Amino acid sequence: MSPSCFICHGTDFDRVTPHYRRCRTCGHETLAGETAQAYMLNDPLDPAAAQRVTALDRFQDAALGRCGGGARAGLWVDIGSGSGKYLARNRGKFARHCGLEITPAAVEFSRRELGLQIATDIGDVRGAIAFATAWHSLEHFPDDALGTLLATLRDRMPAGARLLVSVPNGASWQYRLFRAHYAFFDVPSHLQNFTPDSLHRLLATHGFRPVAPVVSWPYNVFGYAQGFLNLVLPGHNYLYYRLKRGRPSQSRWLDLANLCLLPVVVPLAAVLSLLDAVRPGRQGVLTCCFERSDPPTT
Repeated sequence: MSPSCFICHGTDFDRVTPHYRRCRTCGHETLAGETAQAYMLNDPLDPAAAQRVTALDRFQDAALGRCGGGARAGLWVDIGSGSGKYLARNRGKFARHCGLEITPAAVEFSRRELGLQIATDIGDVRGAIAFATAWHSLEHFPDDALGTLLATLRDRMPAGARLLVSVPNGASWQYRLFRAHYAFFDVPSHLQNFTPDSLHRLLATHGFRPVAPVVSWPYNVFGYAQGFLNLVLPGHNYLYYRLKRGRPSQSRWLDLANLCLLPVVVPLAAVLSLLDAVRPGRQGVLTCCFERSDPPTT
């Protein structure tokens, strides 16, 4: 592991949890030990599931319209496209689309079942990129691969092109409250844990400036609710994995305990999310629109 932070080059570190090394300058956390990008699936690879629209889907669609509305005639690249559900639902809004995904099963499903254009390396995407999205994908990239990705976007996106990013927030009130019980704490899948400072520094280095933060309502409410369940019940994110990823039940009493506590924690989560809305830099998940800056003149 590098003796300095790969984002701000700070050399003073501490730890919030044993799993990550935190830079005391920009707050960025990097997974300790060996890091490698892994295959993963967040959504079921099922055509019927790809057609269902949830509150989170509607939030993501609205954010896309708000940030990428001026790029309809160009190429949209979705980084970490997963099952392709988001890409398939919105591809008609752009002249061209391409998903970036490395998980073989997700790549095959997206191409065969949904008819999507999918690349497994950013270097294989052809043409200028008018708009890009990265929903909970940048935290999965090792340092070098993340730098390569952002450098390619810098070179392929013209001035004014936009990048919509959403990542867990290491400076959030949720992370401070829950620590390893934080709903978006995912070891060893999450190699990076960004803060507003580290995310803005990293993107500024690659020629992007922030345009506007987005209040991440669904993520924030979910994060508080699941975080409280994680504090009092065994199994990190147990309810999420049961309902979202279809994992089998560990026990009936654990299922019942989660369902009984849900009506208690959700109203509390909704109230606490109002605080996140007032201070977007402290919300559980950072969602922000960035714009490609004009290249420096020489």
